[in-house]
Formats: sequence, C-alpha cells, structure tokens
Amino acid sequence: MPDSSESHTLDLQPSSSSTSTSKLYTSTPFKFVVEGNAFYMHAAVISRDSRPLDRMMNGDMSEAQKGYAVLEDVDEGTFGRFAEWAYERYYTPGEIILRSLDNPTPERSVVKEALEPTEEFLLPSQVMPIHSQDGWGFAQQSLGGKDRKKRGKRDDSQFLSLEVTSRDQLKESFIHRKVTVRRDSISIPPPYPNQRPEEDYTYVFLSHAQLYVFAEKYDIQKLRTLALENLQNVLAIFKLYEERTGDIITLLKYIYENTTEPIDDIEDLRTLLTHYVGYEMDTLMKDEAFRDLMIADGGALLGDFMKMVMKRIS
Repeated sequence: MPDSSESHTLDLQPSSSSTSTSKLYTSTPFKFVVEGNAFYMHAAVISRDSRPLDRMMNGDMSEAQKGYAVLEDVDEGTFGRFAEWAYERYYTPGEIILRSLDNPTPERSVVKEALEPTEEFLLPSQVMPIHSQDGWGFAQQSLGGKDRKKRGKRDDSQFLSLEVTSRDQLKESFIHRKVTVRRDSISIPPPYPNQRPEEDYTYVFLSHAQLYVFAEKYDIQKLRTLALENLQNVLAIFKLYEERTGDIITLLKYIYENTTEPIDDIEDLRTLLTHYVGYEMDTLMKDEAFRDLMIADGGALLGDFMKMVMKRIS
C-alpha cells in the first residue's frame, strides 16, 4: 500500500497558455492617433494579428522610434472596432437609424429590442450548405427545353416562372454561401432583420465594409474574414424596400472606391456584393441613383453587374 504520509508537491507553475496570455497584456502599450484621438493598445496584442502593424511598432519605421503612430487612413469608429476585436475577438457594428420617409434627418438610433424578429430566421452559418454544380452555389435545374420544342410555341408564363426561379436561386445561394467558420470568436448576437422602410442600415453595412478594408490593408486575415461574414449575415436578412436602395448604393460606392478586383477567385467584398446585386437587381434598377452609379463608375461595377444579368438570363 502506498504510504499515506508521503508528501505530494503541487505544480504551481503557470501553464503555457496562461503565460502567453499574460505576456500579451504586460507588453508595452503603443499609442495610435486616429482623428486626433489616442488609442493605447498592448503591442503584443496587435503584433499577433498584423505583421504590418508589428513592423510599425517594433521595426525600423519612424513610428517605432517615436513610440506612436498617426493613422490617416482610418476613421475613429473603424479603429475602435478593430481595438474591440483585438481584445474581445468580436466587434460592435454601426447603429441602425430611424429616419422619417418625409424627413431624412435621423430621428434616433433603433433600440435592439424594437427589432426582434416576429418570425424565426436562420443565419447563413446556421443553415446546411446546398449541393452546387455551377460554381455559384445553387444546383443546376432542367429548364424544360424538350417540352418547349414539342410545343413549338413560347409559353410566356413559363419564362416568367424561370425569371423568378433564377432570382430565388441566386438569393438562396447567397444565404447558403459559406465564408468561414468563426472558431476563435465568442458567441456573437445575430443581426436583427429590418421590419420597416424607415430603418436605415447604411452605418451597419459600412461598419463591416470599412473594417474589412482596414483589415485588408494591414493583413489581419481573421478580422477580414469575420467582417466579410458579418456583412453577408446582415445582407442575407435585409429586406430591400424601395425606400432603402440608397443604403445598398452607398455601400456599393464605398466598396468599388476602396477595393480592387479579386485575385484568383478569392472571396471578397466585390464578389459578395455582386452576388447580392444579382438577386436584388430588379429593385435596385428602379433607382436612378443606382443606374447613375454604374455609369459614373465607368467599368468595374458595370462589368460585374452585366455578368450577373447574364447569370440571371442564362
């Protein structure tokens, strides 16, 4: 029998995970100045996610010598969301604004409780992906070509049905498209679906897009992917009222002014919005501002739009 009087020494050494965590929060704070406001963040917290920012703080750049950096290419709200994510692994999106349809001046921010859905809904990450055969995320279907040959006469009602099916397929594939699984993020409350045309989602959309652009510039891949997924989630449940096309137009304008064409079919903001425009083009085309934007853009947006038009009619 073992000697009950034998002494046992407890190993009180900190685990490697707790040690690495403590190093993050005991590292020297670095000052970032954004729109005249100072943000102090632990250097190790920033360095673990961004090599460009790590070089800025710890390399040979002038910012490292001075001990602070002035960032001219980001607004305070976006950098604040980055700081929130750097420590918490989630971020708070922009606010929904209530606007009178007769008076565009904001009335107030919408309280979350007022936006609770009346029906149960699922986010893209909560639905099973459908099987795809065509590269756009939805299964190819027979369009009844043999039956049309037999009849020899065009059935207008069938063509109308095909148009609806094409839009519905694009919408369904948008909802089911999968960007990533957020394994390192905590449980994040789902976005709230809009329920009336007075709810302006412009700041919500832009908060995700602006954070994506920031993460793209400073090579913060996890944040880039999270922002892309968050934007997809909110677009998937957004009801596009005719009065709210301006929210999407503002988002499109920002994206095409601040991003470049995707490389090697990498999922990015442009491919996401192109897919969205594909199934909402009927509503968007009613807005003269959308048509003007395509003309003013002069190339990329118009080209992407025409690809989606061909996708709808093919």
